[in-house]
Amino acid sequence: MANYFLRVARRAGIVVLFVIAAILGITSGVIFAYAGDLPQISALDDYAPSTITRVYGAAGEIVGEFAVQRREVISYEAISPRLKEAILAAEDSEFEQHFGLSIPRIIATLVKDIIERRKAAGASTLTQQLARKLFLTDEKTWERKIKEALLAIQIEKRYTKREIFTLYCNQMYFGHGVYGVESASRLYFGKSAKDLAVPEAALIAGILQANVRQSPYVNMEAAVRRRNYTLGRMAEVGYITPQEAEEAKKAKIVLRGEPTGQPSVAPPRRGDEHRCGCDPAACRIVAGGDRSEGIDVARQESRADRHARRSRRGTPADD
Repeated sequence: MANYFLRVARRAGIVVLFVIAAILGITSGVIFAYAGDLPQISALDDYAPSTITRVYGAAGEIVGEFAVQRREVISYEAISPRLKEAILAAEDSEFEQHFGLSIPRIIATLVKDIIERRKAAGASTLTQQLARKLFLTDEKTWERKIKEALLAIQIEKRYTKREIFTLYCNQMYFGHGVYGVESASRLYFGKSAKDLAVPEAALIAGILQANVRQSPYVNMEAAVRRRNYTLGRMAEVGYITPQEAEEAKKAKIVLRGEPTGQPSVAPPRRGDEHRCGCDPAACRIVAGGDRSEGIDVARQESRADRHARRSRRGTPADD
């Protein structure tokens, strides 16, 4: 009897070793097939995404805004601790522990794929989401998922967790033409990302899953539902107590931004000052936060009124 169990165990061990070897072989083949076709993540060393360009008046007032993507890039320190916790709780509570991939989540998603016979969502870590938004598309194919996983591992090897999280917070889309947590905070609550309270942080984090569809400007019920989910996750992870979560769920969502106040989608260049209707000699275009001399708005308005009066009289305008 002992010899029988020994033979069974030996055969089982051989089968297991064979399966492991097969998996390693397939994995190596996949890596070899796709590794040479991946984008260079070293480009992130000089990360400079599209941001808002502003035209300021002499008194510091904003005369005009231009942007392809409405974004304000901020540092890790400028993000509210509560917002950091809300994003991690809602999107990737194991962010600090994994190497770019969450094996348990991948297995669970594969099982769900097989059972439901479709490609389910939910396995992507925060790093995978960043890789997808920076280098790939949202197309649901196995090729994209494999490339996303390989890129995530490379990003984790090259950058710190803090750097990855900061890139993520500045890159992601929050609906209504807004990218990054700073612009999202100003859009929805009229304040900086460093000043968000727990309910506000939870709402911002909740929007990440489906942005516009869960925007409070579009679907308040969906926004509240997702905010409350995030608050529940924050309590489960231990960032807040269950009592704090329940209190935050009762908080009314008070919006202070303006979703329709989108800037021009055509980014200005030096020499494009005529586009904002001001005197080119006095115009100050600010891109990326640089400051310089501004427009005398009163002078420009007076100049415009003078032109209008002369036009009505049929008098040639002279400057």
